[in-house]
Amino acid sequence: MARTRILLVSRSSVIAKDIEDKLRDHPRYKLTTRIVSNGHVDPLADVASVPDVLLLHCITGSGELQHLADTRSANSIPLIVLGPASNADAMRLSMQAGASDYLGSPLDMDELYAALDRVAMHIQVEKNQAGQLVTILNSRGGSGASFVAANLAFGLHGVADTHSLLIDFDLQFGGLSRYFDLNPKHGIIEALDAVEEMDEISAESYVTHHESGLRLLAACTDSLLISNEVSVERVDSLLRMFLKHNDYLVVDLPRRIDLLGATVLESSHRILLVVQQSLSHLHDATRMIRLITNELGVPSDRLTVVVNRHNKKLLIESADIRQALKVDDIVEIPNHYGLVTESIDTGKPILDKAKSSSVGRGLAELQARICGIEASSEPQSILERAIPSLLRRTQ
Repeated sequence: MARTRILLVSRSSVIAKDIEDKLRDHPRYKLTTRIVSNGHVDPLADVASVPDVLLLHCITGSGELQHLADTRSANSIPLIVLGPASNADAMRLSMQAGASDYLGSPLDMDELYAALDRVAMHIQVEKNQAGQLVTILNSRGGSGASFVAANLAFGLHGVADTHSLLIDFDLQFGGLSRYFDLNPKHGIIEALDAVEEMDEISAESYVTHHESGLRLLAACTDSLLISNEVSVERVDSLLRMFLKHNDYLVVDLPRRIDLLGATVLESSHRILLVVQQSLSHLHDATRMIRLITNELGVPSDRLTVVVNRHNKKLLIESADIRQALKVDDIVEIPNHYGLVTESIDTGKPILDKAKSSSVGRGLAELQARICGIEASSEPQSILERAIPSLLRRTQ
């Protein structure tokens, strides 16, 4: 199980170091510390990655707690406040900011552990009740992540009683709508702007519907938007809101590790890394896996490698990929360039127009893996279907 990510914010390096020393090697918690300097009152300003819990050490008159109380509607991150004992004003502001606990000084670590355990349990319950976030990205440009994302979302939508949403997070060159021959009028950029006032009903006004019923939150590219201009807090809020009302969120994520990408990857229940059978792809995939697992702290068991355009005749085989990337969870999608190209050009998903093809069966296996069920076996020949019947007749 992934450790709960805690961001400790304080103006005192002494207090911060004391807490750091006690939580550094804790098996259930991963602590990051931020020392706030004069002139800053937003404890989450320029935070590289949205934490699971905000642990705020409050000094009277410093302004951080007042800021959180004033902006509570825009901040859904669980909050624990460490402050002066029996300080009525600090306790009142903590309540207004939505803090789950107010712990007075001197700090009792047993009380802090208990408060963190309560928050972690609440987070786990929310995750169990919410849908799954499945993120697909390329190990190297052009590996086919968008094709995989489009067809996986289409397949998941077709599962009975399943509510799925496909999200295009390429804010500059997003083109998932072309995989369905759609022309969205609104999309993710507008949704991010409005996320603070958004609910389940109003969110649908930003979603484009395919004739199959599949829903797409597209990336309309009429204007240039740099990813570091996007608030990671808004991205986190948008994902949380959609996860509450969908069984699956399938995200097509651009191949780069930035603040936006880190937020999505750290929140993902499953990450599909799309590779092809070449040394350059394996080199880039190795580095990508290292960044995701070591730098972002995502557990390796959330990662699945998808070998796209798989060809049994190539020198590099799946066994070589497993060994090179040190992964066991691999899904192969066979190569059928003509069929895939036609699917993309016509806006007809493979799982709609050619489900029984080798590519379709590979995608169906991936879908089954995500759903946690066994993929259906390959179609039997006439003779194979007839043999059991003939045997029964002779008994």
